[in-house]
Amino acid sequence: MNDTSGVMLAGKTSWPASLEQLRKALALGLLALLVYNTFTSDIPDAVLRGVFLAAALGYSLIFFPPGQGPRGRLMWAVDILLATIGVAAALYIAIDFENVFGRAGASTMLDLAMAMAGILIVLEATRRTAGLALPLLSVVFLLYPLWYGPQLPGMLRTGSFSIERVLTLQFLSLEGVLGSALAVTIEMVLLFVVYGAFLSRLGAIEFMDDLAKALCGRSRGGSAKIATVSSLFMGLASGSAVANVVSQGVFTIPMMRREGYKPAMAGAIEAAASTGGQIMPPVMGAAAFLMAEYTRIPYSQIIIHALVPGLLFYFAIWYAVHWEAIRTGMKGVPPDEIPSGWKVMREGGLHLLSLAVITGEMLFDQSMEIAVLHGIATAVVAALLMPKARANVTLANLVSACRDGLHDTISLLTSSACAGIIIGVVVQTAFGLKISGLVIDASMGMLWLALILCGIVCLILGMGLPTQIIYLTLAVLVAPAIVKMGVTVAGAHLFIIYYGMLSMVTPPVCFAAFAAAGIAGAGMMRTGWEATKISIAGLMAPFYFAYHPGVLLIGGPLDIAEGVLRAVVGIYAAGVALGMFVWREADIHNPLPAPLLWLSRIASGSASIMLIAPGPQALAAGMLLAAATASAGPAWRMLRPATYKPQ
Repeated sequence: MNDTSGVMLAGKTSWPASLEQLRKALALGLLALLVYNTFTSDIPDAVLRGVFLAAALGYSLIFFPPGQGPRGRLMWAVDILLATIGVAAALYIAIDFENVFGRAGASTMLDLAMAMAGILIVLEATRRTAGLALPLLSVVFLLYPLWYGPQLPGMLRTGSFSIERVLTLQFLSLEGVLGSALAVTIEMVLLFVVYGAFLSRLGAIEFMDDLAKALCGRSRGGSAKIATVSSLFMGLASGSAVANVVSQGVFTIPMMRREGYKPAMAGAIEAAASTGGQIMPPVMGAAAFLMAEYTRIPYSQIIIHALVPGLLFYFAIWYAVHWEAIRTGMKGVPPDEIPSGWKVMREGGLHLLSLAVITGEMLFDQSMEIAVLHGIATAVVAALLMPKARANVTLANLVSACRDGLHDTISLLTSSACAGIIIGVVVQTAFGLKISGLVIDASMGMLWLALILCGIVCLILGMGLPTQIIYLTLAVLVAPAIVKMGVTVAGAHLFIIYYGMLSMVTPPVCFAAFAAAGIAGAGMMRTGWEATKISIAGLMAPFYFAYHPGVLLIGGPLDIAEGVLRAVVGIYAAGVALGMFVWREADIHNPLPAPLLWLSRIASGSASIMLIAPGPQALAAGMLLAAATASAGPAWRMLRPATYKPQ
């Protein structure tokens, strides 16, 4: 694999050798520090978080320009000054944290000046690395206790807080910017991102693409099914839906277009499949690890709970592309472009070993950090054992993997520091309890309405944010309200993960769909709406497991069987209602007359909703209605034969 250090990065086509060496040295130094602390736990939390925050702020302001155009000398001077201030503010805490924290309530002017500067630099660094949405949201939350909170009516009203008190919590303590969001990113997410970079550098991604072609290439719509499976594989190693789209879409989207998929549909399939990788066990874009830490539910249980919903998501995507392929008369990928499955596994199957090691160790209660380090070591050893990948195991390539991992983590570090502002305000003002109370009051005790309201909140707050930050933000704002309405803790937290991640494909701000549309040459909003339809399981499954914990494999065998049956039939019926699925191939070639077709779709949608409702009567009604809509086509064709010939 070639070194990509000279490829376009953060708006600049190349960097001087000295800056490249600085990036590599910084990556190696931070990784060494993290590995040392993983095995010893000798570094105080304030020191570790302060050092990583300093590195992230300095890196962001140097390597990420403030705008689209090139930086002149004056802008470079300003950025270097800002980077210096940001690094100084973060190291000020790391070096003298005992005295700084000890002065809480009686902070000096220097303390407050550093806190103010640090917060402003965090906001700017996040804007450069992750976009404007999260900094704006953080400012809105920051002003809540300082300005408009005391003026609001009713439940949202809060007491007045002095700026000194807010700055103390937000920067001069292990809350706010230096709080749990940053800690989790450093201690859990960073190593996993580095692991993904190692897989990419060692050739594992190419192996996963070839494996997907071997598995799916011969079936109808094979290119879209390849995109679905390869994006699933990629999602196991990537913490970003957008990165998944960009890395996979440049290959899969043109392949789908050549086979006959329309540009918007090709982009939508890739966007939806890439987003699904973030909710598929065992990794779930690192959200599984965060959920285990936050809820204290064992990781082994979380991946079991998430298994059926994740499979349902890809079940829906698979059938969406399958029926679309039949509608348009597609066949499959040309045989000469399909690799031999045995050859692919023989040449690259050992790439899967590292993922098996990580999952296996965590199932046996090994710490995530040590499991990932073992996974990285396993990936390198496995590459050495495979002739095709052995050439990738060079010192330069491994160092570049560390550098790539650091670069990919910078936006997560700045975003988690920025999200810490939101979490700090929520804790300081009890805002999360107020939101929970408002949702419960607005829903009037009706769970279905509470779930809809919470889903809307998740979609809005999740716009443009990485998986990890989406979860950390929503876990304190939305999950408590769902739990109070009687949903299981696992169900509530998986609900927010699903709806938070679906913001990547639901308009108006759907970055995964936008990225795919750019590659496909399609309209962005059209691609977003198509991706939303394809992601129907992601929209529906959370309602099924909120009402029926059996979908999460919670409860006895009958509860599980009933929950899974409801979800499978209900999600499929919802796809029929949206016109994505049909009950059988004849429904495409010899469809019902338009009035009956629309009546059938309405009935299918009703069946999907009935199957969510608890109770045996709702189950029976939903299944009967689904069966009736499934039999409408055959019944019509029996009455009007000879117009359909099997394809």
